[in-house]
Amino acid sequence: MQLEEIERQAPVDFSVCDRPGQACYKYCLRGKGCALGVLFETSACVCFEWLTENGQVVDYRPELRYKAWPKRTVARLVSEGWWEPEPATPDALPA
Repeated sequence: MQLEEIERQAPVDFSVCDRPGQACYKYCLRGKGCALGVLFETSACVCFEWLTENGQVVDYRPELRYKAWPKRTVARLVSEGWWEPEPATPDALPA
């Protein structure tokens, strides 16, 4: 799913942010040295913003930061231990 489709599927109050970590996240996924902020879920997908990589805030443009994966893929990756869900907290990004 591309950014335009994510925007069409998003809740009314959703907006694309200039920098990572400025949105409200339902929860975070951590693993593989990265953090993803889950923005919302549709009936089929988990829509997220890529927040960090190797402990550093990513410097990607929105078209690369905002992604969606099928729910079944996310569930499989979590059950296999690749990603670990955790609560979204104000310290989701390193200072």
